[in-house]
Amino acid sequence: MKYCKYCGKEINASAVVCPYCGCQIEEMQPAESGGMGIAAIIFGALGGWLGLLFGIIGLSTYKTEKNRKNCKIGIGLFIGWIILWIIIFANT
Repeated sequence: MKYCKYCGKEINASAVVCPYCGCQIEEMQPAESGGMGIAAIIFGALGGWLGLLFGIIGLSTYKTEKNRKNCKIGIGLFIGWIILWIIIFANT
């Protein structure tokens, strides 16, 4: 438990806003959009270099695990396409 710095009442340790006085206790984090991760998946599935690019940019900027996972999937799909092309051209 912790105490509100404005009204002094005891509040939940994970509270962002005091339920008694309504004051903001901690700075709220803005929500992340998942656009870069989704683009990485789409372009990675199509075998394009943009899947790799969006995936790398997304990994370096996103903080939530869901968005980072989408970027990793996009990079993985791109690598899968590269391996497929290597196998195809190695057999010709």
